[in-house]
Amino acid sequence: MNSFKKIAIVVAAALTFAGISTVAQAAPLVVTVASAANATTTANPVTVAVPSTNVIDAGRTIAIAATADNGTVVSFAASSTVKLVSALNTSDAPKTVASGVSALSVTSAGTAVTVYAYTTSTTVGSVTVTNGAYSTIIYIKGTAGPAYNLAVTVPTAAAVGTVPAISVTTTDVFGNASSDTVTATIVGSTFADGSSVKSVTPDVASYSLATGVAGEVTVIVTGLTLVTPVSGFPAPVKAAIAKFTVSDLAAVINALKVELAVAQAELAKAKSDASLAAAKSASDAALAKAAADKALADAKAVSDAAALSAKVAADLATATAAAKYKAEYNALATKWNKKFPKLKVALKK
Repeated sequence: MNSFKKIAIVVAAALTFAGISTVAQAAPLVVTVASAANATTTANPVTVAVPSTNVIDAGRTIAIAATADNGTVVSFAASSTVKLVSALNTSDAPKTVASGVSALSVTSAGTAVTVYAYTTSTTVGSVTVTNGAYSTIIYIKGTAGPAYNLAVTVPTAAAVGTVPAISVTTTDVFGNASSDTVTATIVGSTFADGSSVKSVTPDVASYSLATGVAGEVTVIVTGLTLVTPVSGFPAPVKAAIAKFTVSDLAAVINALKVELAVAQAELAKAKSDASLAAAKSASDAALAKAAADKALADAKAVSDAAALSAKVAADLATATAAAKYKAEYNALATKWNKKFPKLKVALKK
């Protein structure tokens, strides 16, 4: 009986495992890309024009069709340069660059699920398609649209005798480099060949200028006059202007030398003036001290004279008083001695 139970448990476990395995063996995900035999490597991305008209249509998108088991969820995840829409532009449901999203999820009905991818960049982007354990990456690269913006780059400054260069760029509405011939005009200098107006091709090379004279140089670039603004995008930049200054370094150096000489002379004068002021200050201090010492000496002399005068007056008063006392005493003593000869007293000398 126990053996029968053990066999039953083993059979049940085997059936359960077989059921799990059956579920895991779902049909593989099949992903196809319209007009591209191989778009699953970065070396061979599918290419598509960027939506420079701001319309998401068949000519500017890649249709990615994914077939999976009925009722399962198919997920599409785009890299930062790629966007996804589930349907293309129609008059009733317009689709613009702003319509795209980075991720979409669709439940399969057993038939191909189609999502449309577009990119605004000429760098390689990707869309990862996932269904359960299956995953496929589709690589997409944009091709630049027509020139929409123009720019010119000039040196921040230059010196007489050097060979500065300007660089002109044209880009599509998304900032991708494009190549349209434009016209550059130089004011205040010339190109190295002596011309002041030249047709230039952006992003091909820098264009050298001649700088024989100091002053301001202006570069004006035009050539996109026929570009039409695209609805929903900023206005095109059809012309560009830039300026820089050419300096005569030799003249600047000479001027600086003159300024330095003047500054050194002024410094020497300031030092001399400071020395004279210090000497005068010392002399003034000595004179002030001498005057103060004399004033003190004069005051002391006056004080001493006053003290001496007071002493002499005091001594005179004392002597006078003593003489008067002595005279009066001797007068009385003389009278006494005459009256009383036997009781005679001595007179004061």
